[in-house]
Amino acid sequence: MYVAALREKGRARFELRRTVPLDGGLGFEVLADLGADPGRVAHFGRFGMNYDGELLAALAHLDLDADALDEAFAPFAPHGYRPPADRGKPWRRTVLTSVQEDEIRALHPFDRRRMAYLRSGEVNLSRIDEVNPRMFRSLTGKCRDETEQLFLRMERELPKGEARTYVHAILNLQRHFANLTARTMPEALDPERLDEAFMHEFCSILADPAFGFGLPSGAQHYLRRYAFMHFDYDFPESDGFRRIYEDFMNDFRRPQPRPRPVQPERVKELFGVSMQEIRRMSRREFARVFRKKAMAMHPDKGGDHEAFVELLETYKRVVTTKPEA
Repeated sequence: MYVAALREKGRARFELRRTVPLDGGLGFEVLADLGADPGRVAHFGRFGMNYDGELLAALAHLDLDADALDEAFAPFAPHGYRPPADRGKPWRRTVLTSVQEDEIRALHPFDRRRMAYLRSGEVNLSRIDEVNPRMFRSLTGKCRDETEQLFLRMERELPKGEARTYVHAILNLQRHFANLTARTMPEALDPERLDEAFMHEFCSILADPAFGFGLPSGAQHYLRRYAFMHFDYDFPESDGFRRIYEDFMNDFRRPQPRPRPVQPERVKELFGVSMQEIRRMSRREFARVFRKKAMAMHPDKGGDHEAFVELLETYKRVVTTKPEA
């Protein structure tokens, strides 16, 4: 359950909605019209939240969780308000189940990059697969409408000076450039090529039916704000050398993740030979196979950047299991 912020004819309006299952995915259902001020029907007292009888009557026929209703209205609480149930709440370690991990892996890459930047402020998200998956747990089980409403609330805290950098990171525009500055100093890139890269990624997401599933008019209503951020804002002025240095040093400070297991089926797809054949090869023979595939898959030859990176990472993991001779 969540409160959706809408804008109609220049005026704000709010609706109480919840995510519901649809054929092929998740959609949303409107529970109540909250008008121009959600705080009108919610009251935040020292003993918890209370709601107007009009709202409770509209929701009476639904089997709703009271805690979920409180969570939906929590973003509209006065500054410093803390529900009584949260006071003195003990800390508990959370361990993800295999089902939760699968749900997180199935999240759209664009959603994961947005959450990673908003939580960490990192421009270079090339290592997002190494991020603790618990960072993305709040995105699971939500329809596209609820997810976008969540990001709208989070982006309100984003400084205006970071808007252009934010778009550069979340659309992964760096993958269109081979030079190091794409990761650390996007302001040094060619503006025209950067605009082309933005339009390519922006249109790809717009054209992705899985991304806009459950939205009656598609995702363009929500996504157009990123076009404004890209074209209407400038990159902040900063010390480029300092950013390169910090990015270099952070590589040593980040904990090294456990290497992911190599999947034999994927190895055969990448290298064109089975894992059994690779085990029988010497290190030199395997290196020849890798070089041949790398030349064919290199982005400069028209190959996919992410597939090339996966080929390189898989080669590194497999070759370490072979003796030097």
